[in-house]
Amino acid sequence: MNTSAGRPGSRALAVMIAAVCLTSCANHNDQGSASAATITPGPEVEKIVIKTRIVGFTGKVLTGSVLGDAAFCPGGTLRHDHGSLEIGFPAVNVFNCEAGTLRIGFGPGPGQMDQAVQTSAWRVLDGTGSFAGATGEGTMRVKFEDRDAAIGQETFTGVVVP
Repeated sequence: MNTSAGRPGSRALAVMIAAVCLTSCANHNDQGSASAATITPGPEVEKIVIKTRIVGFTGKVLTGSVLGDAAFCPGGTLRHDHGSLEIGFPAVNVFNCEAGTLRIGFGPGPGQMDQAVQTSAWRVLDGTGSFAGATGEGTMRVKFEDRDAAIGQETFTGVVVP
C-alpha cells in the first residue's frame, strides 16, 4: 500500500525517509561498531531483535521479533515518523503493540542514501504501557527490495531495559 500516491512531492519524501531507514542498516557484520553501547549488561537488561517489513511509511512487526525470551509486539504495526535535530535522529519508528507503544530513533549515515542496504545506530526515545520508562540502544539494518526505497525489511538488534 502506498499512502503517498497522488500527493505532489510525496514520492520524493518517501524515498528520502526510506533512504534514511536504509542508511541505518548497511551490514550485519558492522552491528557492533555502529553504536557505542552505554547500557551495562545486567540481570534487568534484555536482548531485543525487531524484524519488520515496511511499505512506504508503514509496516508490520514480523514473527521472530523477540524481547528477552518472549515475542516482541506480536501482530504489531509500525509507522515511520520524521525525527529532528533535538532528538538526534532523522527518523523514528513508532511500534504499536498490544502492550503499548515504543518509539525508536535512528537514521542513515553519510553516503548511504542511494544504497539498497543501509545501517545506523538506534535508541529508545520513549514508550507507553509496558514500554513506559524503557531505555535501550543498538544497531539497525534495512534492505530495500528495489532502488526506489519504498519496500524493505528492517532488523533492529540491541539491548533494552524494560
